[in-house]
Amino acid sequence: MLDNVFVPWERVFCYRNLQLCRDQWWRTPSHSYGNHQAQVRYSAKLRFLMGLTKRMCEITGNDANPAVQIMLGEMAAYATIVDSMVQAQETQATIDPEGVVWPAKTALYAVMALQSEINPRLMNTARELAGGSIIMLPSTVKDFDNPEIAADMERYIASPGFKSRLRTAILKLVWDFVGSEFAGRHEQYEKFYGGASFLVKQNMARAYDFAGATKMVDRALSLPEP
Repeated sequence: MLDNVFVPWERVFCYRNLQLCRDQWWRTPSHSYGNHQAQVRYSAKLRFLMGLTKRMCEITGNDANPAVQIMLGEMAAYATIVDSMVQAQETQATIDPEGVVWPAKTALYAVMALQSEINPRLMNTARELAGGSIIMLPSTVKDFDNPEIAADMERYIASPGFKSRLRTAILKLVWDFVGSEFAGRHEQYEKFYGGASFLVKQNMARAYDFAGATKMVDRALSLPEP
């Protein structure tokens, strides 16, 4: 909120012009740019989640379990879909007469429309794979400096190939990602950062080439084009 602030008119780009306010987002690629970078961010976030979940499964000794591999494979499929859609936004981008690059809207809105369903599914799968491993942990790293319990922690809170401190650090990071207050805020953000899901899906409906799709139907039926 700006209260009692002087703004010179030469610094004002828009004043009581609703059409211009709207056009700055839709007649320029501003809306696409803002959401494209958000999808680049989200793709990197999922890659980090995959690495973290993989390490967690190695720690718990379930990495080679076929059932776990299936769950990891499903997570990897969703992460790859998001990453591929980000790449599609760039490889299918268009350049307008003024030389401005527009990310492909169909690829952009497609992944945005499904993100509110993809993200909780991935987080729930990671939480299921974690089981109780992220609950039975030392309360703080200072516990390792306590000589009365340090030896017991090194002996009992460890996994093959992962000493106690490393095991605890990784599983604490998993908790930060899926179970903490910070994690809950992130999950809510990923669900609504682009607006309510019905708004994003309406953008997808406007961007999709329905005309080309219905022409295929008309050709199949040998009907004249309207």
